[in-house]
Amino acid sequence: MTHDTLARCIALVEREVPRLQGRVTADLDLAAHDLDSLDVMAFAVEAEDVFQVLIDDSVLDTITSPRTLAEAVDAALRTARPRGPSDNPALYRDADADGEAQAPEDAA
Repeated sequence: MTHDTLARCIALVEREVPRLQGRVTADLDLAAHDLDSLDVMAFAVEAEDVFQVLIDDSVLDTITSPRTLAEAVDAALRTARPRGPSDNPALYRDADADGEAQAPEDAA
């Protein structure tokens, strides 16, 4: 796990749980601070957005601290497939709008 991933996961937990601001460490026991599986799910969803990955649902039960969240993120980063148009509709091109510019006779 990279230091950057861990630091970003610590910041993510602090942002999501303001009462822990400044007290979150890598090995903070989330359950000891009354954070349950719904909180862990929220951390995972936020991490997916921040890191642009998909965290496998099967690892959610292993996330017990910011460190284990960072490990889940790193595992997802190692197995991530390149994101493409099916993941991001903004990448689709409008064929009708591009059609004339794409015509062979218009090529420079």
